[in-house]
Amino acid sequence: MRVIIVLTLLLLCGASGPHERLAPIRWLPVWQAVPTLSASVPDQSVRTTVDLTASGTSVRVRLSNLMGIKPVRVEQAVVTANGETRQLTFGRSRAVTIGPRGEVYSDAVQLTVTTTLEISTYTPAGTPCQARAHRTITSARTHICLVSAVEVAGFTAPGAVVMFGDSITEGEREATWPSLVQSDYAVLNAGISGNGVLSGDAPMITRLYRDVLYSDEVHKVVLLGGINDIQHDVSADNVIAGIRTVQLRCQNEGVQVLVGTITPWRGWGNWTEARERQRQKTNDWIRATFPDVIDFDAALRDPADPLRLRPEFDSGDHLHPNGAAFGAMARLVKV
Repeated sequence: MRVIIVLTLLLLCGASGPHERLAPIRWLPVWQAVPTLSASVPDQSVRTTVDLTASGTSVRVRLSNLMGIKPVRVEQAVVTANGETRQLTFGRSRAVTIGPRGEVYSDAVQLTVTTTLEISTYTPAGTPCQARAHRTITSARTHICLVSAVEVAGFTAPGAVVMFGDSITEGEREATWPSLVQSDYAVLNAGISGNGVLSGDAPMITRLYRDVLYSDEVHKVVLLGGINDIQHDVSADNVIAGIRTVQLRCQNEGVQVLVGTITPWRGWGNWTEARERQRQKTNDWIRATFPDVIDFDAALRDPADPLRLRPEFDSGDHLHPNGAAFGAMARLVKV
């Protein structure tokens, strides 16, 4: 009887011992677009082409209805890279309905991706497009619709770094300083035009987990923010408290935070001497607090008038740096 019991246990457990658990698949975000409200789809098919910041051997795509108040139906989605096309499924189904304020990930597909990925979505006419259709994250062409993230498995990058900020970080179309940063990490852009550290509909302290700390593969964050708070009369002390909050929340997740100084802005319509003092106070604190400060202010200010952008770096509105300035900013970022 004992022999029978022992043989039975060996068959159940395996003669060589307990089965090893398979390691969970690691997914690295290699592109993202912060969701926003935008125009409706003009027809049933929208093609989104995005530039990736790391390669992989499998891919999955996140579709977002995060800003929507009605369900969104996606009838079909396909991805193409390096001349190969794969059908995406969602829980093994070609179609998926994304509920209001919701997001969905596709099932994984084996596909070697390197520099670009094309995602085609098929939806009923009139479906609202989300995910920053007019401004782009790292880089995108034609149109962005519903696609809010691309992740890869089988990657060799050490992780991801997220550039967290306002319109100066988000950039305009394909002109962004994050897209010019040289790094072994996958570089993600989580900038939103008009965003503040504390002010706005989705300030940085409230969207941090949604747009930055949503992946275990995010290892670093570069924060550039505060000018939109200051021009709406948020005090330097409160901006500093907000930056400190972001720093502490990231550190609690084991994520390193690098902070940039706020760039010059005299000549912008909302500039006043009182608000300028708040910018200076915030920058003084950043320089004194962070030994690895990224001094965007020092790099972009006009030597003849340090409260203004250098003429060759001014987009024309005296607040937003231009493409030449983005290159100078990118060279300062060592991640």
